[in-house]
Amino acid sequence: MKIAIIGAGSGYMPGVIRGLLHRADDLAGTELAFHDVDTAHLDVMTRLARGMFSARGAAFTVEAHTGLKPALNGASYIFTTFRPGGLAARHLDESIPLEHGVVGQETAGPGGFLMALRSVPVLLEIASAADPGAWIVNYTNPTNIVTDAVARTTGARIIGLCDQFIGDTEMWADLLGLPFEGLEADWIGLNHATWAQRLRLDGRELDVPLLLDGLEVPGDGATPWRDPSRMAELAKALGFLPNSYSKYYFFHDEVVGELRAKGTTRAQDILAMLPGYYEQVAAESRKADPDPSRERGGGEHGEFAVDVICAIHRDEGRRMIVNTRNGGAVPSLDADAIVEVPSLVGRSGPVPLTMGALPGPVRGLTQAIHAYERLASEAAVTGDRRTALQALMAHPFVRSKHTAEHILDEGLAAHRAHLPQFG
Repeated sequence: MKIAIIGAGSGYMPGVIRGLLHRADDLAGTELAFHDVDTAHLDVMTRLARGMFSARGAAFTVEAHTGLKPALNGASYIFTTFRPGGLAARHLDESIPLEHGVVGQETAGPGGFLMALRSVPVLLEIASAADPGAWIVNYTNPTNIVTDAVARTTGARIIGLCDQFIGDTEMWADLLGLPFEGLEADWIGLNHATWAQRLRLDGRELDVPLLLDGLEVPGDGATPWRDPSRMAELAKALGFLPNSYSKYYFFHDEVVGELRAKGTTRAQDILAMLPGYYEQVAAESRKADPDPSRERGGGEHGEFAVDVICAIHRDEGRRMIVNTRNGGAVPSLDADAIVEVPSLVGRSGPVPLTMGALPGPVRGLTQAIHAYERLASEAAVTGDRRTALQALMAHPFVRSKHTAEHILDEGLAAHRAHLPQFG
């Protein structure tokens, strides 16, 4: 079997390598094709992977490619995890909306929209070049929009991934005083807009409203990934568990103020630490038994993707939360919507489980996000400026046509080199 990894120079690759080692016995003999446009980072990660595999006796072969087609040829699985334009582009995604009083975030809202415009053309190129029958296992953001664009406009098979639900479940285990091991939440909705009314511990249903009645709202303790105080406050108001991105919708103006006061974007913070990070990884890659930094993801990111590949390849019928075509899993959303729901993943791909209607208090919000995502997908595929404007006007963050126009004009100008579809 051959697995192509597109974006293999990413800082997340040490976690992906650990994910491959996690299933090394099941994937013995697999050829790995690493691809990236950054040759220096690609060389480091290729050397690191070979060293880690050799030290642990994992039967993988690794080839590095700067050309896309050689990497894809013969691949049964194509794992996509890249960011067109890099972190410099992410900085623009985060800063342009913020200048107009709108949350600047890499996947949600106008920032995610600008990233979708850059990501979709590359995914469409990959889909057109992939071998017939290959599975695209997509981590490239925003995964719902990317998955929708590929699924609706090509014949390629694609499954969208995001491991946020793992971190959110862990956060709720901490907040509710429950063990994370054995805790399972039925997160349903759209990527970064999911909600959980059902919670199980070791297969036993828990009384979520009762748990929330006893929940104390903690002090702030917010990080770039979690905001437990706001999550607890929201859960007590809603009566079910919100995902960590819900703060951008329910505390939008407060978050804008905080982002402006901070003075740097998250992209700038990461850019400041990356040189030292890559130096450490490069140094480890030269050792006989490398143990690279876990600062950009220890293994969950990679383990989840590799587990999905194994679930398909080995026909495991494994229950996993993925992004796939809705069917009737969530009747509150269109049948052809890409939804994030528990699914059984086997040889035929993900089969979404029937989860029922979205919770009433967030049903309208989630439907509005879906309407935006469909327009964003169409704009990213066609390069139609009117559709792009309609997408931004439809997003719940954006409350003014003129604001949408300013963000669109500035975003298209700033990212022109990565937007071939806009001419």
